[in-house]
Amino acid sequence: MNSLLGNSEAYYDPSADAPSMVPEGMYKAYAKTLKEREVIVRSKFVADVFDLEFELAEDNSGDTVEFKGNHIEKGKFSGKTVKSKGFFRFKKPDPNNPNHKGKEENSGSNKSYMELLHSFAVKTEEDKEGRYFLPHINESDVVGMPVIIEVKHESWTDREGEPRVTPKAFSIFTW
Repeated sequence: MNSLLGNSEAYYDPSADAPSMVPEGMYKAYAKTLKEREVIVRSKFVADVFDLEFELAEDNSGDTVEFKGNHIEKGKFSGKTVKSKGFFRFKKPDPNNPNHKGKEENSGSNKSYMELLHSFAVKTEEDKEGRYFLPHINESDVVGMPVIIEVKHESWTDREGEPRVTPKAFSIFTW
């Protein structure tokens, strides 16, 4: 069949159809950015929150991930960016900071931050009491470093009340 625009063929190949959102699964990635903010948690504790952004690596090519019953080539997502959940580093309140007045220490809640340090090969030191000193990280410690991220979909509601889903890096492991 000829048309005014010429003779051109078009097809739909279901095997080439990939979602635009990164499916849940484990991906090789490189840390791209690190942002930090201080928060007060439950009006009791002081924490630094570290938010990372990752770029999915080309090394995912050849691996597949299941999405809605289909196996999708992970390489199709190379170069896509995934943000992390926030990693909390609970710290001692600074007696000279008025925002820290009356706040408590919460070092027992720092496990995910310690795991974050280990995934980037940042050393921690154990003291005589069995506690681990958790150094403060910055971009030079993480940007460009290869890691494996566990991507999960986070559901939330936007300002207009519409449900949304975003892929997030919930866990980070050494590559």
